[in-house]
Amino acid sequence: MKIFYLALVTVLFFSHPCFSTEPLSPIDQRYVERLSIGGPTTIRDVAKSIYRSEQANTQVLDVAAEVLMRDYQVAIDNTQIDALAWVIKALALADTNRYQVILAEVAENASHRKIAKYARKMQDDDLPEGPAYEPGSVVLADYEPDQASPVAGASAATESNREVHPITIVREGMSIQEAYDLVGYPTSEHTYQTGKQWIPFNYKGGDIRRQAALYKGQGRIVFSNTSRYSNSWRVLEVLVDEAETGYP
Repeated sequence: MKIFYLALVTVLFFSHPCFSTEPLSPIDQRYVERLSIGGPTTIRDVAKSIYRSEQANTQVLDVAAEVLMRDYQVAIDNTQIDALAWVIKALALADTNRYQVILAEVAENASHRKIAKYARKMQDDDLPEGPAYEPGSVVLADYEPDQASPVAGASAATESNREVHPITIVREGMSIQEAYDLVGYPTSEHTYQTGKQWIPFNYKGGDIRRQAALYKGQGRIVFSNTSRYSNSWRVLEVLVDEAETGYP
């Protein structure tokens, strides 16, 4: 009987999301590394990518949750505050109530009203029951890469040695630099305007330009501009085509 209970406890322990031994995908591995070593701008960009791709790995969200718990009472400048607001939005992608307890705590004790507002907004009492995330159960240092990556300021040699993946790994909502970090630079690129350029009330100017990154023998990645006031591009779609010549 003791052996039975020991086996049961072991199974439950390692089946808990915090202790999943399933290897992370290359994208998710990059996410946890950038969250663990990145500053506010990097954390914001990762959280945006997670939220816009609508694909949330529990291990990644746990790391994001630990970053939130580390910073929510000390964030004071606009970049830090904005980064944590996006982290909270990313945590809302969870399909259980795993992060609801910490969102309630953040809503009550956050250093800035914007962080508290987003924490309150993203609380949801209707989510299915699940094991709650326990602050401190993730050690951020465990996710730091063994060697410096471009996120931490790597050398050109380190950058050239990075593994390059096929374009099929790219997710909608990724930033252009994030996509290029994963799949390398394209054979060629070309930019063109869309019909939204001429919509009278499109004040923000989103998706008025698109940029196609052509990869010979693979296809193309299409990026869309997020605003006329910035040079930010996000993945709109990935078109797989083995007959792609790589040139417009």
